[in-house]
Amino acid sequence: MTKLDFSQINKNAANSFNEQRNVIKKIGKGGTVLCSTCRLPLKLSVSALNTSGLSCEKGCTNIALELEI
Repeated sequence: MTKLDFSQINKNAANSFNEQRNVIKKIGKGGTVLCSTCRLPLKLSVSALNTSGLSCEKGCTNIALELEI
């Protein structure tokens, strides 16, 4: 039986998570972060209807947030 190596997948997932966390922290502190695709600023939207997240105007970037309000 062959052993599967998930180390690279786990590393990529961790890097992506850390990148998104840093973007959220920067925007939460009032900073400006540009979308990596369209270069428009990302905006934070907070709603009690589970539609909270970060996104650009064009929708290239969309990071959903799970919030307890």
